[in-house]
Amino acid sequence: MADFVSFPKRGLVCVSGPDAATLLDGLLTHNVAGAGPGACVYTAMLTPQGKFLFELFIIAPETGTYWIDVSEPASFAKRLSLYRLRSKVTIEDKSEAYMVGAVWSAEALPSNTIHYPDPRHSELPQRFIAPRVELPSEAAAFAAYEQTRLGLGVPDLAADLLVEKDFILEGLMDEMGGVDFHKGCYVGQEMTSRMKRRTTVKTKLCRVRYEGAAPAFETPILADGWEVGRMRTGGPGHGLALIRFDRAQKAISEGQELRAGDQPIQLDPPSWMQVPS
Repeated sequence: MADFVSFPKRGLVCVSGPDAATLLDGLLTHNVAGAGPGACVYTAMLTPQGKFLFELFIIAPETGTYWIDVSEPASFAKRLSLYRLRSKVTIEDKSEAYMVGAVWSAEALPSNTIHYPDPRHSELPQRFIAPRVELPSEAAAFAAYEQTRLGLGVPDLAADLLVEKDFILEGLMDEMGGVDFHKGCYVGQEMTSRMKRRTTVKTKLCRVRYEGAAPAFETPILADGWEVGRMRTGGPGHGLALIRFDRAQKAISEGQELRAGDQPIQLDPPSWMQVPS
Protein backbone atom coordinates (compact mmCIF):
# COMPACT_ATOMS: atom_id res chain seq x y z
CA MET A 1 0.00 0.00 0.00
CA ALA A 2 1.18 3.54 -0.75
CA ASP A 3 2.18 5.84 2.10
CA PHE A 4 -0.26 8.47 0.92
CA VAL A 5 -3.43 8.88 -1.11
CA SER A 6 -4.72 11.86 -3.08
CA PHE A 7 -8.40 12.72 -3.19
CA PRO A 8 -9.44 13.04 -6.84
CA LYS A 9 -12.76 14.74 -6.08
CA ARG A 10 -11.12 17.42 -3.93
CA GLY A 11 -8.91 20.31 -4.96
CA LEU A 12 -7.24 23.51 -3.81
CA VAL A 13 -8.69 27.03 -3.91
CA CYS A 14 -6.49 29.96 -2.88
CA VAL A 15 -8.13 33.05 -1.38
CA SER A 16 -5.80 36.00 -0.75
CA GLY A 17 -5.77 39.74 -0.31
CA PRO A 18 -6.39 42.40 2.37
CA ASP A 19 -10.09 41.46 2.72
CA ALA A 20 -9.70 37.67 2.48
CA ALA A 21 -10.25 36.92 6.19
CA THR A 22 -13.23 39.27 6.41
CA LEU A 23 -14.87 37.66 3.37
CA LEU A 24 -14.37 34.11 4.64
CA ASP A 25 -15.41 34.89 8.22
CA GLY A 26 -18.70 36.28 6.95
CA LEU A 27 -19.51 33.09 5.07
CA LEU A 28 -18.13 30.14 7.03
CA THR A 29 -19.05 28.34 10.26
CA HIS A 30 -15.65 29.02 11.80
CA ASN A 31 -13.34 32.06 11.78
CA VAL A 32 -10.09 31.57 9.86
CA ALA A 33 -7.86 33.25 12.45
CA GLY A 34 -6.64 29.87 13.70
CA ALA A 35 -5.24 28.84 10.31
CA GLY A 36 -1.46 28.75 9.85
CA PRO A 37 1.24 26.99 7.78
CA GLY A 38 0.63 23.73 9.67
CA ALA A 39 -2.58 24.55 11.51
CA CYS A 40 -5.95 23.77 9.95
CA VAL A 41 -9.36 25.35 10.46
CA TYR A 42 -12.16 22.88 9.77
CA THR A 43 -15.32 24.65 8.62
CA ALA A 44 -18.20 24.67 6.12
CA MET A 45 -20.17 26.88 3.77
CA LEU A 46 -23.96 26.65 4.01
CA THR A 47 -27.02 27.82 2.12
CA PRO A 48 -28.99 30.74 3.64
CA GLN A 49 -31.41 28.07 4.94
CA GLY A 50 -28.55 26.36 6.80
CA LYS A 51 -28.21 23.37 4.45
CA PHE A 52 -24.81 21.84 3.67
CA LEU A 53 -22.83 23.07 0.65
CA PHE A 54 -19.07 22.59 1.12
CA GLU A 55 -16.80 21.05 3.76
CA LEU A 56 -13.49 22.97 4.01
CA PHE A 57 -10.03 22.43 5.46
CA ILE A 58 -8.18 25.78 5.56
CA ILE A 59 -4.50 26.50 6.21
CA ALA A 60 -2.64 29.82 5.86
CA PRO A 61 0.87 29.42 4.40
CA GLU A 62 1.39 33.16 4.95
CA THR A 63 -0.56 36.08 6.40
CA GLY A 64 -3.56 37.04 4.29
CA THR A 65 -3.37 33.90 2.09
CA TYR A 66 -5.70 30.94 2.67
CA TRP A 67 -5.37 27.56 0.98
CA ILE A 68 -8.69 25.72 1.01
CA ASP A 69 -8.98 21.95 0.52
CA VAL A 70 -12.52 21.48 -0.81
CA SER A 71 -14.66 19.10 -2.84
CA GLU A 72 -15.81 20.48 -6.21
CA PRO A 73 -13.26 23.35 -6.14
CA ALA A 74 -14.52 25.04 -9.32
CA SER A 75 -18.07 25.23 -7.95
CA PHE A 76 -16.80 26.52 -4.61
CA ALA A 77 -14.66 29.22 -6.26
CA LYS A 78 -17.61 30.32 -8.39
CA ARG A 79 -19.97 30.55 -5.42
CA LEU A 80 -17.37 32.39 -3.36
CA SER A 81 -16.97 34.92 -6.18
CA LEU A 82 -20.69 35.78 -5.91
CA TYR A 83 -20.02 37.18 -2.43
CA ARG A 84 -16.80 39.04 -3.28
CA LEU A 85 -18.46 42.25 -4.56
CA ARG A 86 -15.89 45.06 -4.06
CA SER A 87 -13.72 43.19 -1.57
CA LYS A 88 -9.98 43.26 -2.23
CA VAL A 89 -9.73 39.53 -2.67
CA THR A 90 -8.26 37.17 -5.27
CA ILE A 91 -9.87 33.75 -5.70
CA GLU A 92 -7.89 31.12 -7.64
CA ASP A 93 -8.63 27.47 -8.34
CA LYS A 94 -5.17 25.84 -8.12
CA SER A 95 -6.35 22.25 -8.50
CA GLU A 96 -4.44 21.68 -11.73
CA ALA A 97 -1.15 22.53 -10.01
CA TYR A 98 -1.76 21.04 -6.55
CA MET A 99 -3.27 17.88 -5.10
CA VAL A 100 -4.74 17.28 -1.66
CA GLY A 101 -4.94 14.05 0.25
CA ALA A 102 -3.97 12.06 3.32
CA VAL A 103 -0.56 10.70 4.32
CA TRP A 104 0.54 7.95 6.69
CA SER A 105 4.26 8.68 6.28
CA ALA A 106 5.19 12.28 5.47
CA GLU A 107 8.64 11.19 4.28
CA ALA A 108 6.95 9.74 1.17
CA LEU A 109 5.92 13.21 -0.02
CA PRO A 110 7.99 15.88 -1.80
CA SER A 111 9.94 18.25 0.45
CA ASN A 112 7.75 21.22 -0.58
CA THR A 113 4.60 19.53 0.73
CA ILE A 114 2.50 21.07 3.52
CA HIS A 115 1.03 18.50 5.89
CA TYR A 116 -1.01 18.95 9.05
CA PRO A 117 -3.16 16.93 11.50
CA ASP A 118 -6.73 16.23 10.44
CA PRO A 119 -8.78 18.24 12.95
CA ARG A 120 -11.72 15.82 12.91
CA HIS A 121 -10.01 12.95 14.76
CA SER A 122 -6.50 12.37 16.14
CA GLU A 123 -6.30 8.84 14.74
CA LEU A 124 -6.88 9.85 11.11
CA PRO A 125 -3.83 10.17 8.83
CA GLN A 126 -2.51 13.69 8.36
CA ARG A 127 -3.82 15.73 5.44
CA PHE A 128 -1.49 17.29 2.88
CA ILE A 129 -1.27 19.79 0.02
CA ALA A 130 1.47 19.11 -2.53
CA PRO A 131 2.45 20.01 -6.09
CA ARG A 132 0.62 17.64 -8.42
CA VAL A 133 2.69 14.64 -9.51
CA GLU A 134 1.95 11.45 -11.42
CA LEU A 135 0.77 8.80 -8.97
CA PRO A 136 0.78 5.01 -9.22
CA SER A 137 -2.50 3.13 -8.89
CA GLU A 138 -3.80 3.96 -5.42
CA ALA A 139 -7.10 2.13 -5.14
CA ALA A 140 -5.73 0.08 -2.23
CA ALA A 141 -4.53 3.22 -0.44
CA PHE A 142 -7.92 4.92 -0.79
CA ALA A 143 -9.70 1.78 0.43
CA ALA A 144 -7.40 1.67 3.46
CA TYR A 145 -8.06 5.33 4.19
CA GLU A 146 -11.83 4.82 3.96
CA GLN A 147 -11.69 1.78 6.24
CA THR A 148 -9.81 3.86 8.82
CA ARG A 149 -12.26 6.76 8.53
CA LEU A 150 -15.38 4.62 8.65
CA GLY A 151 -13.94 2.49 11.44
CA LEU A 152 -13.57 5.64 13.55
CA GLY A 153 -17.09 6.75 12.63
CA VAL A 154 -15.79 9.99 11.07
CA PRO A 155 -18.02 11.52 8.38
CA ASP A 156 -16.72 12.96 5.12
CA LEU A 157 -19.52 15.46 4.67
CA ALA A 158 -18.94 15.80 0.92
CA ALA A 159 -19.55 12.06 0.63
CA ASP A 160 -21.99 11.38 3.46
CA LEU A 161 -24.40 14.35 3.34
CA LEU A 162 -26.66 15.44 0.49
CA VAL A 163 -25.83 18.93 -0.77
CA GLU A 164 -28.55 21.53 -0.15
CA LYS A 165 -30.65 18.92 1.69
CA ASP A 166 -28.92 17.81 4.91
CA PHE A 167 -27.71 19.90 7.88
CA ILE A 168 -24.12 19.91 9.14
CA LEU A 169 -25.22 19.13 12.71
CA GLU A 170 -26.69 15.92 11.29
CA GLY A 171 -23.18 15.27 9.96
CA LEU A 172 -21.59 15.67 13.43
CA MET A 173 -19.67 18.76 12.32
CA ASP A 174 -20.09 20.56 15.64
CA GLU A 175 -18.81 17.45 17.46
CA MET A 176 -15.72 17.45 15.22
CA GLY A 177 -14.94 21.12 15.97
CA GLY A 178 -16.23 22.58 12.71
CA VAL A 179 -18.73 25.09 14.13
CA ASP A 180 -18.00 28.12 16.33
CA PHE A 181 -21.27 28.99 18.09
CA HIS A 182 -19.77 32.22 19.51
CA LYS A 183 -18.54 33.86 16.30
CA GLY A 184 -20.21 36.64 14.35
CA CYS A 185 -22.86 36.16 11.69
CA TYR A 186 -22.33 33.86 8.71
CA VAL A 187 -24.57 32.51 5.99
CA GLY A 188 -26.88 29.86 7.47
CA GLN A 189 -26.06 30.75 11.08
CA GLU A 190 -29.66 31.31 12.22
CA MET A 191 -30.84 27.79 11.46
CA THR A 192 -27.62 26.18 12.73
CA SER A 193 -27.79 28.05 16.05
CA ARG A 194 -31.51 27.33 16.44
CA MET A 195 -30.97 23.61 15.96
CA LYS A 196 -28.21 23.64 18.59
CA ARG A 197 -30.17 25.72 21.13
CA ARG A 198 -33.37 23.75 20.81
CA THR A 199 -31.61 20.38 20.66
CA THR A 200 -33.75 19.42 17.69
CA VAL A 201 -31.08 17.23 16.07
CA LYS A 202 -32.72 13.81 16.22
CA THR A 203 -31.19 12.62 12.94
CA LYS A 204 -27.42 12.08 12.78
CA LEU A 205 -24.80 10.16 10.89
CA CYS A 206 -23.85 7.09 12.91
CA ARG A 207 -21.42 4.24 12.47
CA VAL A 208 -23.25 1.01 11.69
CA ARG A 209 -22.11 -2.59 11.41
CA TYR A 210 -23.31 -5.45 9.22
CA GLU A 211 -22.03 -8.66 7.68
CA GLY A 212 -20.35 -8.58 4.28
CA ALA A 213 -20.45 -5.88 1.64
CA ALA A 214 -22.00 -2.49 2.27
CA PRO A 215 -25.62 -1.76 1.36
CA ALA A 216 -25.91 0.73 -1.50
CA PHE A 217 -25.86 4.47 -0.82
CA GLU A 218 -29.32 5.74 0.25
CA THR A 219 -30.67 2.23 0.89
CA PRO A 220 -33.54 2.70 3.38
CA ILE A 221 -32.97 1.19 6.84
CA LEU A 222 -36.25 -0.26 8.06
CA ALA A 223 -37.69 -1.59 11.30
CA ASP A 224 -40.88 -3.60 10.85
CA GLY A 225 -41.46 -1.82 7.56
CA TRP A 226 -40.94 1.72 8.97
CA GLU A 227 -37.97 3.79 7.79
CA VAL A 228 -35.55 4.77 10.57
CA GLY A 229 -32.60 5.85 8.43
CA ARG A 230 -30.70 5.64 5.18
CA MET A 231 -27.34 4.18 4.34
CA ARG A 232 -24.58 6.54 3.30
CA THR A 233 -20.92 5.60 2.69
CA GLY A 234 -20.11 1.99 3.49
CA GLY A 235 -17.18 -0.40 3.43
CA PRO A 236 -16.73 -4.08 4.27
CA GLY A 237 -18.34 -4.73 7.64
CA HIS A 238 -19.05 -1.13 8.65
CA GLY A 239 -20.11 2.24 7.33
CA LEU A 240 -22.12 5.36 8.10
CA ALA A 241 -25.88 5.79 7.98
CA LEU A 242 -28.14 8.79 8.59
CA ILE A 243 -30.25 7.56 11.50
CA ARG A 244 -33.45 8.99 12.99
CA PHE A 245 -32.54 8.05 16.55
CA ASP A 246 -35.91 8.39 18.26
CA ARG A 247 -37.46 5.96 15.78
CA ALA A 248 -34.49 3.58 15.74
CA GLN A 249 -34.16 3.42 19.53
CA LYS A 250 -37.88 2.82 19.96
CA ALA A 251 -37.76 -0.03 17.45
CA ILE A 252 -34.73 -1.59 19.14
CA SER A 253 -36.35 -1.30 22.59
CA GLU A 254 -39.34 -3.20 21.21
CA GLY A 255 -37.10 -5.99 19.94
CA GLN A 256 -37.35 -5.08 16.26
CA GLU A 257 -34.41 -5.66 13.93
CA LEU A 258 -33.01 -2.91 11.74
CA ARG A 259 -32.46 -4.00 8.15
CA ALA A 260 -31.09 -2.46 4.96
CA GLY A 261 -32.62 -4.62 2.27
CA ASP A 262 -31.85 -8.18 3.38
CA GLN A 263 -28.97 -7.17 5.67
CA PRO A 264 -29.35 -6.81 9.45
CA ILE A 265 -27.87 -3.51 10.67
CA GLN A 266 -26.50 -2.74 14.15
CA LEU A 267 -26.02 0.82 15.40
CA ASP A 268 -22.46 1.31 16.67
CA PRO A 269 -21.94 4.98 17.61
CA PRO A 270 -18.30 5.84 18.45
CA SER A 271 -17.52 6.93 22.01
CA TRP A 272 -16.91 10.56 20.98
CA MET A 273 -20.34 10.95 19.37
CA GLN A 274 -23.24 12.60 21.23
CA VAL A 275 -26.14 10.18 20.77
CA PRO A 276 -29.56 11.87 20.79
CA SER A 277 -31.70 10.77 23.73
